[in-house]
Order: sequence, then C-alpha cells, then structure tokens
Amino acid sequence: MSTIEKLSIQGVRSFGVNAEDMQSITFSSPITLILGQNGCGKTTIIECLKYALTGEYPPGSSSGKNFVHDPNIFDKNESLAQVKMLVRDRRNVQMSICRSMKVTKVRNGLTFKTIDSTINFLGSDGKPSKNSQESMSSRVINTDMAVSDFMGVSKAIINSVLFCHQEDSSWPLDEPKKLKEKFDAIFGITEYNKALDRIIKLRKTAVEELKVMNANLKLLEHFKKEMDEKTMSLQNAQRKCEEIKEECIKCDEEVKPIDARLKEIRNIEFEIGEYQAEKVKVDTKHQSCVEQIAKLNRQIKTPFEGSLVELEAEIRSFSQRMSEIKYQLTDVEDQLLQNRKTKEDQQKTLAKQDKERYVAQQKLKSEQECKLELSRHIQTLSAQLQINVKPSVVDNPQELIDLLDDIDGNLMAKQCEITELSQSNDQADQARQEKIDELRNELTKSEQSIKTQEKQKADTERDIESLEMNIKQIETSQQQLKVLEKQIADTNEKYEHSTRNFNQEACRKVIASKKENRDKKQAQFKQLDDQLTFLSSIANVKTEIGLKEKELEKKNHEIQRVRSKHGDNLNKFFKESISSNYRRAMQNEYDKLRREIDELNVDANGKNLAKQSHEIKRKNLIEEIARMEKEVQDSEERIYQKCHGMPYDELLLRSKTAIAKLQLEHGALKSAEAMYKKYIQKIEEEPSCPLCHHNMSGDEACDLTTELTDEIQKLPDNISRTEKSLKTEQSKYEQLLQIKPTIDKVKELKEKLPKKKEELRTIEQSLGDIVSEYETLMARLGEPTHNMDLANSMLGDMTLLDEALKESVRVKKDLEQLKLKLPENYDASVSIEDLQKQKAEVSKELEAESKALETSQQAFEKQVEALSRLREFLNGLKDKRINLQEGVQNLPQLKERLDKLTRLVIAIGMEVTELRSKLQPIKQKLGAALSEKARLKEMERVKLEQLQAKYMEYKSIDKDIQRLNEQAQEFAKLDLVNAIKKYDASINATKEEISNLDTQINEKNEELEAIKKKCFDQQALERDLKDNRELKQLQLKESALSEDCKRLAKQLGNLDFRSVTKEKNELIRKRDVATVRRGELLGQQGEINNQVNKLQKEMAEPRYKESMKNYMRAKFEVAVKQCGIEDLGRHRQALDWALIEFHKEKMNNINSLIREYWRMIYRGNDIDYIQIKTDDSATDTSADRRKNYNYCVVQSKNNSVIDMRGRCSAGQRVLGSLIIRMALAETFSSNCGVLALDEPTTNLDRDNIMSLCDALNRIVESRQHQSNFMLIIITHDENFISSLGKITDYHRVYRNSECKSVIQKVRVDGGH
Repeated sequence: MSTIEKLSIQGVRSFGVNAEDMQSITFSSPITLILGQNGCGKTTIIECLKYALTGEYPPGSSSGKNFVHDPNIFDKNESLAQVKMLVRDRRNVQMSICRSMKVTKVRNGLTFKTIDSTINFLGSDGKPSKNSQESMSSRVINTDMAVSDFMGVSKAIINSVLFCHQEDSSWPLDEPKKLKEKFDAIFGITEYNKALDRIIKLRKTAVEELKVMNANLKLLEHFKKEMDEKTMSLQNAQRKCEEIKEECIKCDEEVKPIDARLKEIRNIEFEIGEYQAEKVKVDTKHQSCVEQIAKLNRQIKTPFEGSLVELEAEIRSFSQRMSEIKYQLTDVEDQLLQNRKTKEDQQKTLAKQDKERYVAQQKLKSEQECKLELSRHIQTLSAQLQINVKPSVVDNPQELIDLLDDIDGNLMAKQCEITELSQSNDQADQARQEKIDELRNELTKSEQSIKTQEKQKADTERDIESLEMNIKQIETSQQQLKVLEKQIADTNEKYEHSTRNFNQEACRKVIASKKENRDKKQAQFKQLDDQLTFLSSIANVKTEIGLKEKELEKKNHEIQRVRSKHGDNLNKFFKESISSNYRRAMQNEYDKLRREIDELNVDANGKNLAKQSHEIKRKNLIEEIARMEKEVQDSEERIYQKCHGMPYDELLLRSKTAIAKLQLEHGALKSAEAMYKKYIQKIEEEPSCPLCHHNMSGDEACDLTTELTDEIQKLPDNISRTEKSLKTEQSKYEQLLQIKPTIDKVKELKEKLPKKKEELRTIEQSLGDIVSEYETLMARLGEPTHNMDLANSMLGDMTLLDEALKESVRVKKDLEQLKLKLPENYDASVSIEDLQKQKAEVSKELEAESKALETSQQAFEKQVEALSRLREFLNGLKDKRINLQEGVQNLPQLKERLDKLTRLVIAIGMEVTELRSKLQPIKQKLGAALSEKARLKEMERVKLEQLQAKYMEYKSIDKDIQRLNEQAQEFAKLDLVNAIKKYDASINATKEEISNLDTQINEKNEELEAIKKKCFDQQALERDLKDNRELKQLQLKESALSEDCKRLAKQLGNLDFRSVTKEKNELIRKRDVATVRRGELLGQQGEINNQVNKLQKEMAEPRYKESMKNYMRAKFEVAVKQCGIEDLGRHRQALDWALIEFHKEKMNNINSLIREYWRMIYRGNDIDYIQIKTDDSATDTSADRRKNYNYCVVQSKNNSVIDMRGRCSAGQRVLGSLIIRMALAETFSSNCGVLALDEPTTNLDRDNIMSLCDALNRIVESRQHQSNFMLIIITHDENFISSLGKITDYHRVYRNSECKSVIQKVRVDGGH
C-alpha cells in the first residue's frame, strides 16, 4: 500500500515564509499523533496534505489567496509558500511532490499565483529511478492525476475520506444533495453515466449513419454502372480514333514524294532566280564603277602617268616626309610649352618675394614703435621712483639692463614697506581686541549674577506663596474639623439605627423557607419529567406509527393522483381496467406501438429510397440534357466562328475555288522572273517588242527594260504575299473540313434532345406519385408515434404507481408490526400532552418561586450593601479628620519657615540692586573701546590701500617694460634692414629672367606657324595621290565585272524553265487532293477526340473515377457499421450490469463495516446500528435510463429504520461521520494505507471517547502486519493521547514568540 513518509511546510497560513521557518514532520507507522492548542496550525497540516496530493485549496481560502502567509503581517511585498511531500507506493518506489505558491501585495489588495508543481520519481533507496522520467512539471503533465495514480486512490477518496477537513468531516450527515454528490464522486457514477450516454449516443448516431450509408450505397452502385457504360464508349471512340490516325498516316505517305519533288523544283526555280539576281547585281556594280571612274577623273588635278606599283611607292615616300614634318612640329610645340611653364614659375617666385619684402618692412616699423613705447614707459617709472635716466638708454643694451635691475630693487623695497605696515597694524588691533574682551567678560559675569539672583528670588517668592496658601487652608480647616466632627457623630448614629432595624437572621430564615418550597417544586418537576421520559421511550414507536400512517396516506394520495392524471390515457390504452403491474402492461403497449411504427418506417424508407433513386435519375437527366444543350450551343458557336452564318457547303466551295486561283497565281509569279529576264535579253539584243515585234527607239527600249527590271525586283515580295495568302486559305479550308463531324453531331443531338426531355417528364411524374405515397405513410406514422411518445412518457409514472402500490402494502404490514410493539401495561389515557401541560404548570410555579427567592435574596443583599456603604463613608470621614488634625499641628512650623523665606527675598533684592549699579559703567567703557578700535582700524586700512595701489601701478608699468624689452630683443635678432636689401636684389634678378623668357616664346611661335603651313601643303598633295590610286583600282574592277556579266548571261541561256513549271503544277494538284482527304480525316478525328476528352473528363470526376473502389468501400463500411451497432448495444448492457454489481458489492461491504464499527465504538442504547441506505432512481424514464442512486444515512433500533439526519445529537453526528469515513477508507483505499482524523473527539462524551480509543487500538493492532498502514490523528485533547495505548512519541504544534507555527517531536516521557 502507498503511504506518506515526510511533509515540509513553509509560508502556509501561520507557518513562516523564511527558509529557517520551514517545518517538517516525519510520519511513522502505524500511528502518528499531532497535538496542539486551537489556532496553532494543526488543521493546516491536513490542508497541506490534501493540497500536495490533489492540488486543491482548502474551503474558504479565496482560491488559495488566504492559504498563503499574509505579507501584511511582517510588512513584506510578497510571501512565497511551498509544500513538499515524500510518499511511497505499494511497490516501495518513492516520489517527492513540491508545490509552490506566491501572494503579492498590489494597490487593491493581494494577488495569488501558483508558481509550479513538480514531482520527482525516486527508487526505494531515495535516488532517482532509472526506469522512469526523473522529474515532471505541471507545465508538461497533469501532476494532480499523476499523484493520484501513484497513490492508487482517486481525488474524491483523498478529499472526502482520507484527508477530510474538520469543517467538512460531517459530510455523511449533510443534506441529501451534497451527500449524493460526494458518493457519486467516490463511486464515479457520473463518469459511468457519461460513458453510457456516449455509448447510447454513438449507437443512435451509428443507426442514422447506417441509413444514410445504405442510400449512398445504392447511389454508388448507380455510378458504377454508368462508369462501365462510359468505359465501353471510350474504348470504341479510341479504336475509331486509331483507325483515322492510320488513314492520316497513309495520306502523309502519299504527300511526301510530291513534297520532295516540289522542293527540288523550287530549288531549280531558286537557282534560276539567283542567277538572274546575281546578273542584275553585277550589272549594277559595273554601272556604279563606271560612274565613280568618271567622278575621279574630274577631281584629279595632276594625273599620275606611271603604274599602280610606282604610285604606291610614291605614296609611301610621301608618308615618310610627312612624318618628319609632324615630328618637327611636335618638338617645337614641346619647347614652347616648356618656356611658358618656366615663365609661370618665375612669376610665382616674384610674387612670393614681393610678399616677404612687404612683411619685413612691416616688422621694421613695429620695431621702431616698440622702442618708442619702451623709452616712454622707462622715463615715466624712473621719474616716479626718482631714478636718473639717459635719453638714449634704449639704444644701449647694457645700460638698459642696469636700469631694469635698479627698478626691481626699488619695487622690492616698496613691497617690504607695505608688509611691515600691515604687521604693525595687526598687532595694534590685537591689543585693542584683548582689552575689549576683558570688558565683555566682566559685563557677562555681572549679568549672569543678576539673572541667578533674580531666579532665586522668584523661586523663593513662589515658596512663600505656597506656604501662605497652606497656612490659610490650615486656618480654614479648623472650622472644617468642627463640621466634620458633627458629620461623624450623625453618621455613627445613623449606622447604629440601621443595624438595629435590619434583622439579618429573620431574612435568612425567610430565604431558607423559599428555597425549601422551590426544591419541592423541582422534585415534582423531576417526577413529571421521569413520566415523560417513560412515555418518550415508547414515543419513538408511536411516532413511527404516526409516520407510517402519514406515509400510508401519502402513498394512497400519490396512487390516486397518478390514476387521476392518466385516467383518460389508461382508458385509451386498456379496454379493461387493471389494478397492478401498470408498468408491464404499458411496456407491452409501448412495444406493440413500436413494432407498428417500425413496419411503417420500413415502408416509408422503401419509398424514400425509391424517391432518392428517381431524384438521382432526374438529376442525371437534367444534367445530361443541360450537357447536350450546352454541347449543341458550343458546337453551333464553333460552326458560327468558322462559317459566320453562311451555308457550310457554299463556304467550302468558295474556299476551294480561292485555293485554285491562288495556286495558279503563285505558279505564274514563280515563272515570271525567268520570262522577264528573257524579254530583257531580247530587247537588249534587238530593240523591238518581244510579243508584237514592234520596233522601239533607244529610249523606249531603255524604259521597258527598266520597267521589267523593277517588276523582277518586286517578284520576291509578290511571291511571298501569294504564298502567305495560299497558306491562309488552305488552313481555312482544312478547318472547314474539320468541322464537318461537328455539324453532323449537332444534327444528331437535336434529334436526341426531345426524347430525353420526354423521359424527364415521365420520371418527374413517377417521382410525384412516390412523394405522395411517402407523405401518406409519414402522416400514418403520426398517431402511433404520438401514442408511443405518450406511452413512453407514462412509463415513469407507471413505475412510480407500481412502486407506490408496493410501498402501500409494505407500509400497512410495518404499521401492524409497530402496533404489536407497544407495552401491555401502556395506559393510553395518560398522554404526553397532559403530562407536558402539568410539567408546564409546575415549571411556571417553579419559575415564580425562583423569582420570589431571587427577589428576597436581592433585597437582603441590598440591605447588606447599604450597611457596608454607610460603614465605608464613616471610615472615610474619620480618615479626613485625622488629616485635618495633622495640618493644625504643623501650623507653627510653617509660619517660621515663611519668615525665613521673606528675609531671604529682601537680601537677594539688595544684592541685585548693587550689581545693576556696577553694570552701567562697564557698558560705557566697552562702547568707547569698540569705537576707538573701529576708528583706528579704518585709518590704518586707508593708508595701507594707498601704498598697495601705488605698488600695483609700479608693478604694471614694470610688466609693460619687460614685455616691450622682450619684443625689442626679438626684432633685433631678425636684422630686418639687411633682410629687406636682400629681397630687393632677388626681385630684380627674377624680373630680368622673365623678360628673357618672353623673347624665346615669341621666336618659337613664329617657327611653329611656318611648319604648320608646310604641313597643309603636303596634305593636299597626299589627297591627289590617293585619288590616282583609287582610279587605277576602279579601272581594274570594271574590267572584272564586265567579264562576270558575260558569264552569267551564258548560264541562264542553258536552263529549261517551261517544262519545270508544267511538272510543278501537276504535283500541286495531286498534293491538294491528298490535303483535302487529310483535312476531312482530321475533322472526324477532332470530333472523336472531343468525345474522348469529354468521356475522360466525365470519368475523371470523383463520382466516376473511383466508383468501383467507392462502391466496395461503402459496402464494407455498411457491414462494419452494422457490426459496430451490435457491439455497442452489447457493451452498454455489460457496462450497466457491471456498474450495478460493483455498487451493490461495495455498498454491502461498506454497511457491514459501518455496523461493525458502530457496535464496537458506540456506548449508547438508543441506536442499535447505522447504515447507508441507497435508492435506485432513474433520471430518464425511457428505455435507455441511467443508473442514479440517492443516499441516506439511517439508524436502526429494534429493527425500525429511520433517517439519522436531524434526529441525532452532535456527538452522534461526529461519531457516525467518523465511522462512515473509516468504512469508506477500508473499502476504497486498499492501495493506500493512510487515514487522517482531524479532532475526532469533538462533541464526544468520555465513554464514547474511550470506546473510540479502544476501537482505534484494535484497528492498529489488526493492521500491524501491514508495514505501510498509517493512522494520522490531530487533536488538542492530551487525555485522548494517553488513552491510545503504547504511544512513545507525538508531534506538538505551537506558536513561537513571533507568532509562527512550529512543529516539535515530543516523547511521552517528557523528552524532546
């Protein structure tokens, strides 16, 4: 069995949040005791156990927010909580569970967050297991379910049985609804019912799907037949298409030799055309060459008489001369460029020298100004310091240095004089300040003495006032003492009078008499109560008799209600009235109506299938008619696009005529080129017309030749245009031949369309008849369906009626048995009501006697209290008198002290007056000393500032002299006069060099112009030589072209153009016949291909493509679905039976354990045993009803069973709930040996506590052999612990000084 080994708590409720605050508890087998006062955190341990195992927060914790330690207690922003647990399962494998939480303070309160939940699987030695995943988090798996599986019990058992919170420990005696929820969770009834509902729903859905699948199967069978038909049509079309292809191949074979010979003829024609074109080209080149020769003869000024070789040599020598002239030109240009660059550099040097000379002149001017300023400053400072200076001292450096040294010495003397004066002033001021400090100290001492004397005088005067007040009070208290003496005498007399009037003994006797009367009434009340107790002992039987009578009346009323509710319907279903077995009779009627409805449904389904079949045929016909109409429309559109509304035969004849005309024109153009060339040749030989032989002039012959030549040039374009038109017309003719099958197909479709439409009308009429019959069957289904629904709705009430009849018979038998249980000596005339009335009267009398006794006691107590108050008042007056007497005795001493204090005040006043007279002269002396000090200090300051100002003026002039002297020395180092002379000499030399460069540049420019003129003359001569060379080359070319013209004319005369043209026309006629035949075949092939494509497209549709596969699959699916429906029905019955048997077995076991534990523990005699009563009720009255159990805890006495809730005491409620939990734990937690009892002794008397201890000891002894059995008991009752037998230690829970919960293990003998 699984068990718990260790629990660690941190930051939960009263347990601290720090690491050192973590508390751990190690659980021991077979029993673990936890002891602590109320509020120390014992129940928190149960809550942590439940939270670690299930992840659920305790009730009332605001979804975990109040479960974590409140951060406001220790003024923190957040609190972290953690619960760790170590458990072991029945295989001895360990698992650690860690759950962490956090509560954070926000503006509006607290926010709660679960950080993580982690489980770690360990081996039996506490190390990670090798056969499982070592660690899993709540982010990956459902840790709550994993922990429940590991422990071997469900969450409901853990929450409601094993670790039940004290507040929820009495749930077995809670209201029926909550009790049912608990037991349903424990048994898992809801999950079973959900499984049954799902099975029923699945079976119902499967039945509906089966109907649809059968209809779909018929549709797929229809598609399969259509697919077979289309496959045959496709095969026939493809075979015909192959035949046409073979015919087309034969036509192509016939055309091939014709095309080959036509190609040879075209090559011959092309050869003739090439010869003629080449002759025209050569003639054109010859003419162009003659014209160029004439043009060059006009351009050449000096013709060259030598040969072409000599001319080439002359041109090469000329080129060499020309190269020499160009080289000379380039050399002169480079020299000119170099001279210009040198001139620019000299000009830049001259500008730089001018700039440097100007800067030297400016510095020389600054040097002169610096010397003048230095001389002026020296004269001024020397005059102020009374030093003799020569006028030319600035020009003499040595004298200037000596003079500057004298000035520095005088300035040092001035500075020492200022320092000495400042020191003497400070010493004098310090002496004056010391005198002033002495006067101030004297003045302060005098003022302090005056303040001290005045304070002492004030304190003494306050003492005098206090003494005078006390003396007056004492003098007044003498009169008060006389009055007080009188009050004491009066109070003493009043006290003695009250004591004489109040007889305490008599009052006590009266009170004792009243107590005796009250005791008598109490005895009478007790006697009546005993009689009522006797009657109450049999009152349970009478009550049960009354309850049974009421129950019988209720059952009869319910029977009558049901009969009256369904009276009309019962008369409708049953012709003869019945008195029992209503459910069976109604079930028979229900089954009869069900069979009738099934027969009607079978007929309706047949009609529905026929309707679906006709609808499919109708849909297919509509689609086929639409397809045929669309095909006719598309074919007519295609025919229109080719014929444009004209008759097909007329258009075909016109196209054939046009082809013949274009072929004739094409042949004429092909032979025209040779004919034109032959005419041109004849005209050139003899200027006459080749046709009429009319003689022509030279101009006419030239014009005709030119015109024929132009026609020859146009022939290739005309031939190309004619061939293009011929090909276009032939293509159009072939297209017309191809649409011939389409025209035939349109005629065929127009003949079939009326037949298809007639067939559609017939199917639609048949479909209307089937729909009418189907609707009639559905209308006939209405009444039996209504009756079946009515019978179905009555089945539940009929069941209730049968049960009510059975209960009525049972209640009658129980009533007779209860009446036999009444005692024989029972006096029926004495009723509980009469005794209760007498008891009430005696109770009233007892209450009146008690009130009178209480009134007497209160009056007696008031008298005693009044005497006590009077005695206390008298004692107070006596104390006051003693105090007044003591004050009168101290009066002389107080007056003597008053005289001393008065004399002291007079002496202090004289001393203060003397001190004040000395204070004024000291203040006058101090003021005069301060004024003198300020006057002398101001004079010294002014004198010192004058000396410092003169010294700073001298210092400033000296700094200027030093600065100007340094500048003059810097200028002297530069030697500016000699530098300016050097700059003048270099500038003059640069200017002279620039003048020489200008002369050289002018000379080179003149030389360059002469060379350029010579070069131009040579270029003109070169052009004339080249024109001579070109003339000689053209003369050679003209001779070669003349020879080519003669050769081409001879070759054209050898070719026979007429025989080739005749053969060509015959071949073209044969090819046209074959082409027409092939076009017709291609038209037929196109039509057949359209049919094939159409069939393939239709067969490629999903409904036809996989029709056989879909049909077989659907057939198999129908068979599988039928098997599945049968299996679901059997599975539902098996699951329902298993649930009933499981619940019955477990409840018998639970009730057996409850009765055993009750007899073992309970020490009362009013209840023999308790048990859990279950009633099987149905939430659904139909045939597919669910198992639904109602639970009730009942108690039994003398074989009479009544509901325990509301009839038991608080202790019986606690004990009963505890016993039920123990029985549930014994039954359902065979895999988990842990049971926690939180405050099990609550509301139990001592006897039941002891019996509970004995029972627990026996349970522990019986489970000792089970190593994993563990009983956890949490209590505040130490006596209960001592009664549990051999307990060596326990765990104590308490709050430490910081109010945090602490767990401590304690030995029973007092050790830790």
